Amino acid sequence: MRHMAYEFPEACMETVVDQFMLESTLLVAPVVVKGMRTRIVMFPFGTWIGDDGSIVEGPTNLQIDVPLGRLPWYRKR
Repeated sequence: MRHMAYEFPEACMETVVDQFMLESTLLVAPVVVKGMRTRIVMFPFGTWIGDDGSIVEGPTNLQIDVPLGRLPWYRKR
């Protein structure tokens, strides 16, 4: 488990405390607030493929839907 700023020091991710990296290719963005069904994910530079099949081009911030049974993750392509 790695902090976003550790993997992407140039991307100004120092204040991101609710998502993390597993190794250097898997971005995990869990919901950490009880009752929330959406969240904003901060994506660094690159192409990211989500657990739901979505493709995101970073850098960007994206609001995603997070139903109860989903733990959002994105693999860097």
